Amino acid sequence: MMTLKKISSITGYSVSTISKALNNKNDIKEDTKKMIQDVAFKSNYKPNKIAKALRCNKSSVVAIIVPRINHELYSELLYNIHKSAAKKGFRIMLFQSYDDISKISYQLEDITDGSVEAAVVLTINQNIEQQLINFNPKFIPVEFVQIKTNYQEIVVIDYCNQIFEKLISQTHQ
Repeated sequence: MMTLKKISSITGYSVSTISKALNNKNDIKEDTKKMIQDVAFKSNYKPNKIAKALRCNKSSVVAIIVPRINHELYSELLYNIHKSAAKKGFRIMLFQSYDDISKISYQLEDITDGSVEAAVVLTINQNIEQQLINFNPKFIPVEFVQIKTNYQEIVVIDYCNQIFEKLISQTHQ
């Protein structure tokens, strides 16, 4: 995998100069910038999204916690949430909870490390927020969506899309 450091050794410029050139900064000469960009293109350089997320404090990842992925309704919800996320430049990180409160709690605690910007918890549990007494969502916005099995699928999908859109608007894009 091509890195900034490897491009630096190929071109003879510092990693800082390589970074500036690839980010199209104005304090690099145009011919130097073009040469570095050409080397990066020819070597199939791809920026490391994890490194960029750490540097910018923005991961563009939303965690989705569902009871099970092999249920038709949750699969349809995931499909729609993923489409919406992709349109807004976000990726999703998927967790299965099996509607187990302890798993949901663990998963929510696990993602407060900066790896995600927000989370959606889909569940059939009533009053889930009260059941997760120890979880403090101070680091990321979290939306809890109670799925009622007697609702029509299209209503549930529309509701989840609205919740997801609201959640995305709360992130620091």
